[in-house]
This record gives sequence, C-alpha cells and structure tokens, in this order.
Amino acid sequence: MKKTQFRKQDLIALGVLLILGAAACIVLLLVPPGSPHAKWLPKCMFHQLTGLYCPGCGATRALSALLHGDIKASLHNNALLIPLGVTLFVLIAKPEISLKRPVAFAIVTIVLCFTVLRNIPAAPFTYLAPIPLP
Repeated sequence: MKKTQFRKQDLIALGVLLILGAAACIVLLLVPPGSPHAKWLPKCMFHQLTGLYCPGCGATRALSALLHGDIKASLHNNALLIPLGVTLFVLIAKPEISLKRPVAFAIVTIVLCFTVLRNIPAAPFTYLAPIPLP
C-alpha cells in the first residue's frame, strides 16, 4: 500500500487551521453558553434568509457546550458535530481513506439526510433542530 505524503504547504495550512481552531475554542471556553456575552457569536445566514436549519446550525453552541462538558446540550444543538469531528480527525490521520469515492458519498449522504430530517416540523425530528436562541 502506498503511503500518502503531505506537501509542505499542506502541513502549513493544517497548522494554521489548528491554531485558528484552538483560538476559537479558547474564546468559546471563556464565553459560557447562554451568557449575554454570547450575543456577538455568529448567526447562520442560511437560517436567517430561509428559516431552515443548515447542517451547521447550532454547531457553535454545540462546540461551546461540549467545551463546558455538557454533552447532552452539545448533541441537542448539533448531533452531527461530534461524529463529523471524529471523521475529520480520521481522514486527516489516514488521508488515503478520504480518496475513496464511497467514503465521500457516505459523508455527503449523511449530511444531506441530517439536514432534511432536522427541518421536518414533527417529533422526533424536532429534536435534531438546535435549541432556539432566547
């Protein structure tokens, strides 16, 4: 099996993304979820324009809740955040997996199904929608 080599610019881009991600996590850790200081956190433009939830709606609040140790609130805000985070980690660690078409097709299918299901206004699908902002 051929081992995939990272190019220098790939490693630099990955390092920059890790630094930005760590900085964002520190900010979210310092701002507790639901506090008045959380008002400046970004709002989803897709949701503001259409009233529908995109696959990323609630991800900021989910990450904030996860960083504060509230796994239940994290899963309720965006149930896809933790599985996609683990998948992203695996795809970075084993880049040869990400080159396979069935893997990409499965990820896209799961994200699309999640998006459709979380917008159905009937139980149990309403549990996939993020917690409404006050």
